[in-house]
Amino acid sequence: MTSFPSRSGAPNEAPGVSIGDRFERLPFTGYQKKLVWVLALCYLVDAVDLSMQSFLLAPVSQDLGLTGAQAGLVASSVFVGMAVGATAAGAIADRVGRRTVLVTSMFVWGVASLLTAFAWDMESFVVLRLITGIGLGAELPVAFTLLAEFVPAARRARANSELVILGAFGVVASNFIAWGVVSAVGPSLGWRLMFGVMFAVAGLALYVRRSFPESPRWYESRGDHAQADAVMSRFEQQVEAAHGAPLPDPETRVAEKLAPPAEPGLRALFTRGNLRRTAFGWAMWLMVMLPFFGIGTWVGKLLVDRGMSVASSIAAGALMGLAALPSIYLAGRLMDRIGRKLTLAAALVLVTVGALAYGYATGFWVVVAFGAVMQMGLQSIATALNTYTPELFPTEVRATGVGTSQTLGRAAAVVAPISVPLIVGLWGYTGTFVTFAALFALAAVIVLAFGPESRSRSLEELTR
Repeated sequence: MTSFPSRSGAPNEAPGVSIGDRFERLPFTGYQKKLVWVLALCYLVDAVDLSMQSFLLAPVSQDLGLTGAQAGLVASSVFVGMAVGATAAGAIADRVGRRTVLVTSMFVWGVASLLTAFAWDMESFVVLRLITGIGLGAELPVAFTLLAEFVPAARRARANSELVILGAFGVVASNFIAWGVVSAVGPSLGWRLMFGVMFAVAGLALYVRRSFPESPRWYESRGDHAQADAVMSRFEQQVEAAHGAPLPDPETRVAEKLAPPAEPGLRALFTRGNLRRTAFGWAMWLMVMLPFFGIGTWVGKLLVDRGMSVASSIAAGALMGLAALPSIYLAGRLMDRIGRKLTLAAALVLVTVGALAYGYATGFWVVVAFGAVMQMGLQSIATALNTYTPELFPTEVRATGVGTSQTLGRAAAVVAPISVPLIVGLWGYTGTFVTFAALFALAAVIVLAFGPESRSRSLEELTR
């Protein structure tokens, strides 16, 4: 394999070949797919946890004797933790590296999930869910940052859709499992068993610690070109072995235009080159996640409050999620064809229509049908946002930018579970979904008016 240099000018290095240049010419092989699937399992944990909370909130409330307001506080606690975890982890990952933060976050949510299974009252449940949220919140911005930094531009959208598909499959599977467990052993023991299962998944951290490389782009952004070259060379060897043929030479497309390494930190998000990107990313996560988590957290309990049994509400959620799976694959393909901006806007319009129809739906199968339309939009939004956001920020502050954007989303998620009972009290069940639909529609307008397009462009081209 030919050795390609970084910009450091060290011996045996041809000038002007960046890590980004070297990544962009790589074929997408089974080795990269394995790394994507590891990151997909991280996303799966987050998706499964929040989905379980939605449909286990009713049995938890019954078992611990919670009022509606207390149930909202319980649901919000994990999002408070996620907001803290996302902000801290993003900034730390930009300073000390992505892999260490990712592994640590897995241990945190794994142990906290196990302890949650033994919660004895509202206070203990809230504290343990808060700690779980810190681990989950720390994990996601780093996972999506790594995916963006390891996958070539031509495959980023598709890789993100594969990641979200696995998470959605996990949600559907966990809903069916939760339905079976709750039906078999009863609500009180059932929800405890489901939280205990999450601990076993934390074993993935051992594999990540041993096998997942640090991001060469991160090393380069820190000015450590020798280490960036060493890690990148090992990565290229793995790709070449999986490809079964010599790798093509990289094109020197962006290296000569790259800015000198900048100091990471929150302040860098507000520099002239990053301010508009930061404002757009933050606005999107804030606007979209308020109704996103309002629906996701309360849809199961609202169905129970309208007379549906706990088991039936879980089954309805599983069917909605199953029907929405094809939309994730479609969103990934659309992002590569028509771009991130139009795909995200279309998904927001779809969920607007779905939420309006769902608010007026009655009967099990009608609820499932319109709920599936709503879930198609929600899953497409998740795919588009998680592809789009890391592309907005330069490498030296990418994890910070993604983390703070997700923090605002989590802040909205904290407000959503608490606000839903208030909205239901003011405007009823239907009015709640009309409110959600209006917020999604406003977000679609913002995307079309202010969103940049990032399709088929390397990270270095996007942020130079």
